[in-house]
Amino acid sequence: KLTYFNVSMRGEPARLALTIGGIPFEDERINGESWPALKSTTPFGQLPFLTVNGTTRVAQSGGILRYAGALANLYPCTDPLKAALVDQVVFHVDDISNAVYCTIHESDAAKKSLARKTLAESKWPQMFASLERVITQHSGGKWAVGDSMTVADIQIYVIVSLISSGLWDGIPTDLTEKYSKVHAIYKAVQSHPKVVEW
Repeated sequence: KLTYFNVSMRGEPARLALTIGGIPFEDERINGESWPALKSTTPFGQLPFLTVNGTTRVAQSGGILRYAGALANLYPCTDPLKAALVDQVVFHVDDISNAVYCTIHESDAAKKSLARKTLAESKWPQMFASLERVITQHSGGKWAVGDSMTVADIQIYVIVSLISSGLWDGIPTDLTEKYSKVHAIYKAVQSHPKVVEW
């Protein structure tokens, strides 16, 4: 059972990995009202967390994603170097995501606007350019690392989906389109039959 808020963000990559891999799971989506009572029962007072076999709880979105990816054959468990290359993309996209997540609860509209302007005009272009370069070095063509889909591609898909959705005021919805390899990965994951169904 994967427990997270009823949003994409940190829980969505694991949801998609399990879905793409055909791994049955309960998609528990909680609202803000039920979170305070649940918080103290989680491993670190955070979401998402994954409950395995009804008893073992796994926290931290990166660890959950790796586990889900291993179950779904989307994480290279037997190839340590490829796993490290996948991890570097996942962690870099986490850094990209964290840069905007920290603006979400900013109550000062001017500060939020300035932070997002800096993200859109300076920080994110540098980060996406780096991601594009790394994909060029390690891609087997269609995917971020090697010649098959991994959780790295799913992670890229989720952040590009969030940006292009217009969810965050001040962030242009077409910000990632000039990064051809990043955008191609987004399109490839988006067109996967299980993602289309999702």
